[in-house]
Amino acid sequence: MSSALSNKEKYVSLVTFRRDGTAVATAVWFAAMGNEFGVITETNVGKVKRIRNNPAVTLQVCDLKGTVNTDAPVLAGTARLVTGTEALAVRKAIAKKYGSVYAMFSIYWNVTTLWGKLRGRNEHLDETAILFRLAA
Repeated sequence: MSSALSNKEKYVSLVTFRRDGTAVATAVWFAAMGNEFGVITETNVGKVKRIRNNPAVTLQVCDLKGTVNTDAPVLAGTARLVTGTEALAVRKAIAKKYGSVYAMFSIYWNVTTLWGKLRGRNEHLDETAILFRLAA
């Protein structure tokens, strides 16, 4: 694990790339998982699609709003998408790191999912997570 990123930081700006090379930054929660870091996400969001097309990512430590300090180093990495037990392990690592904040988010997430089902959006998508490894 790189000393430029540790489990002490709360947020990173995860930059994924469109097919035309345009960078798209998203502030995310993350948790250290051995030699990788994990991010929880929805299955049908843009960053998942972009990682499917191009696993290259860059990261910078940021705040909740995604604002990066001008002196924050840009870290290059490679991302992979995981489902099933690996995605569950990422969610558990995030839950452990963020504690009560994650618990509140989880309640919100479950309520909105239930509301969607009640409104006829009953599609089941496997849970997806992102694991990324920083370049050496």
